[in-house]
Amino acid sequence: MTGSSWAVETPPSRRYPVYTRLNANDVMPDPITPLGASLVWIPHILPGWGNAYIKLDSFTPAELAGEEASPVAGFMYGYLYINQTCGRIIGIRAGIGAEAVDAAFFSTNSPAHVPSPSDVNEELSARMAQRLQWALTTTSFPELDEDREIADRERAHRPDLRTATDEALVARARSMAPLQRLMWRGEVIAGNQASVGPGVIASLLGDADPTLVVRLVGHTSDVDSALPSFALWDLSRTVREDPALTAAFDSGLNGLLQRLRTDHPDYADRFDAFVREFGYRGPSEWDIGVHSWETSPELPLALIDRLRCLADDASPSARREQPEAQAAAALAEALQMLGSNEEAVQTLHMAIASARRFAAWRERGKTNAVKLIHEVRAPLFELGRRLVERGELDQPQQVFMALESELDTLAIGGTSMRETLRQREKDWAELFDIDPPTWVTSSEPLTAIEELPRKSAKDAAKVRPGDVLAGAPASAGIARGRARVIHDITQIASFEPGEILVAPQTDPSWTPLFMVASAVVVDVGAMGSHAMIVSRELGVPCAAGVTDATARIPDGTMLEVDGSSGRVTVLEG
Repeated sequence: MTGSSWAVETPPSRRYPVYTRLNANDVMPDPITPLGASLVWIPHILPGWGNAYIKLDSFTPAELAGEEASPVAGFMYGYLYINQTCGRIIGIRAGIGAEAVDAAFFSTNSPAHVPSPSDVNEELSARMAQRLQWALTTTSFPELDEDREIADRERAHRPDLRTATDEALVARARSMAPLQRLMWRGEVIAGNQASVGPGVIASLLGDADPTLVVRLVGHTSDVDSALPSFALWDLSRTVREDPALTAAFDSGLNGLLQRLRTDHPDYADRFDAFVREFGYRGPSEWDIGVHSWETSPELPLALIDRLRCLADDASPSARREQPEAQAAAALAEALQMLGSNEEAVQTLHMAIASARRFAAWRERGKTNAVKLIHEVRAPLFELGRRLVERGELDQPQQVFMALESELDTLAIGGTSMRETLRQREKDWAELFDIDPPTWVTSSEPLTAIEELPRKSAKDAAKVRPGDVLAGAPASAGIARGRARVIHDITQIASFEPGEILVAPQTDPSWTPLFMVASAVVVDVGAMGSHAMIVSRELGVPCAAGVTDATARIPDGTMLEVDGSSGRVTVLEG
């Protein structure tokens, strides 16, 4: 594999030149599979994303037209990049500025925005002012409710995949993919408006302590991405209280599900109900080519295995108490700063409520989309399983190395594609070792893949006692503990309760592990990213955007994490 691209690249926009991995890395950390890109993302998600920007009155249809691919995001080196210029223009037109958008979703260390006369559109700004008022005051989001109803209905009416023909499996996957254009309406609107509350708070408080915004927002309620964590906690309590179940888990995860079905059918039924409800979740859940909790139930069983080690006082409900107290103290501090300015006080209360509502709605938008992504995934995993049985593929996930245009060939008879998919799988696997640049700009040529640094060759300077690593505040609180560096959720068997989770990034499927951790440190992310919203909901201190944390912090290092400021202090080596 040579050159700057591979099978599923999109050309970067010249008009909107800055793309970033920030806030993309924590939800799609790995290279996308060819089928995930060609069946779902490029034809449906990217246009749906652009349509949502238009619905938000952030752009006109003409501004996003005329490009080979929707400019709102793209794939370079197989990795998802978000168009930061588009986000900044939205901030400019909304009157909060590009800097506020960077702070909420990306990084204050981002490349400078190069202004263009077309950044300003007075007509759209007038409409967006009305939208701003809506974001600060609305207590309902009907479109998001409609999206959830559609997603739940399609999941409930999934046909029996075991009896469907191969061609019907492909047809089912293809029929589900276009619904992403609709799902991304709520996902993008909620995500975009999630910056309004924090932005207004920051503008009201001026030069105040920047950690105050994080402490004021605190945790919200009814966060869909947190619900699996609470359900897993309940399942773990049953194991902890039952000696026979404890013995079953003590025997190891290998073959555990079958042992549960044989020896503990009632518990197995509860676990199966959990999978039916939340089986769409999983690592890198935006990509159809990655295992979910349904296709690999060993993943949630491993989380239960870790959670059962915790005492009852580590429950997520108990952990909420400290952030709630911190939020109350922060509110008192902010009100003292605003004094007798009644209008500012009223606006502050509205902004805090808005920030909390839209954080929850952002997670609901993502959940709706991920539910239907799984409805694309499930029939294709079944197809892959059959092709392996017939000797046409080496393993089921190899089906996702195909392009959308090759699906019919696979369904009719995949033997002829075996070597093509093997080579593509090899090329795709090599992308995992690439350390993709955080930013890409269309004003400069893309670096060739073979010239990019490799993660395996990275040699970052190790931390020493007294070092302070700076990140972005993500979830308030201070905690101390030993570091445990986890690069993949499948490594959780090595994670011990009370350790500090140090990860390259986290998507919501990692968040049950947050309950085991005393704190979380991630290489990338910001206050508005999905996993950070959930960490606040679970009451876990979190520092995001701590550059090279996984490379610099060895296992066992004693750390202090201040999630309000984003600082990570090295106490002992």
